[in-house]
Amino acid sequence: MPTDNERRHGTSDDIGADEWSDTMLRTVKPSRYETIASLFGPSYPNLAFVHAAFEKKIPAKIWAQHEGDDASACLITTRSRFCFVAGAITSELMDEVCALVRGRPPITLIYPAGHDVGLRRGFRKAERVQFSRHHDSNGTERAPRAEFDLHRVDARLFEKLNWRDMVLSIFGSAANYLRNGYGFCLARDGHVAAEGHGVVGGGLVELGGFTHPKYRHRNLYTAMSAQVIGYGAELGLRPVLSCQADNGASVAVAKRIGLTEDFRYEVALLGS
Repeated sequence: MPTDNERRHGTSDDIGADEWSDTMLRTVKPSRYETIASLFGPSYPNLAFVHAAFEKKIPAKIWAQHEGDDASACLITTRSRFCFVAGAITSELMDEVCALVRGRPPITLIYPAGHDVGLRRGFRKAERVQFSRHHDSNGTERAPRAEFDLHRVDARLFEKLNWRDMVLSIFGSAANYLRNGYGFCLARDGHVAAEGHGVVGGGLVELGGFTHPKYRHRNLYTAMSAQVIGYGAELGLRPVLSCQADNGASVAVAKRIGLTEDFRYEVALLGS
């Protein structure tokens, strides 16, 4: 159900940016997304998510602050915990951003690397790190472990995923995931042991995945990430992986699959 703030601001499906006069952030119709996307430059974190929102590959709401005909700031909220703000990030703008997202924790608010948005009540800072690959590389061996069967995730396997709730929070539905994302899994005796997924946008694929606790410490997520990267390379996609800076397991996976650290960036967290 919509929050009071969403009722006040409307949704990107039914209200145009010119219909508001009392707010800094106004909802943007999909037909105007291209005019907003330039606020997110090539060094912005998690660009695959950002462009997937603009390309309508994942469910999202997009707000913008305008000065005349030009957008000066933008907020993207997704159904997952990730939200994104860019452009002229003033204290007044952040007050409105926080009012919009406060009713739906947990939230990870992403903003440009090196920018200090100032913490609001209830938010705390955390550090993330982003890895990517800027050159051709064969990376990690993609062959599945002998005791597992390798599968491309389809509608039947989607229902067996251990990370199903997380994938649904990003894509909204299994059908949308199968249409606009992709993934692989290793199965044994009808159960999914490990899985890797890709969020695609802007020529990038952001990696994510999960290994069942029973099968951890066997580098299965590394193998799944390599599968996602290899398939993405066939589509001309450059891989990106981001994680909390203190997540040693994910950092180790990034290095094993041949990714290099791009930068570290602060985020604002709300809720667990």
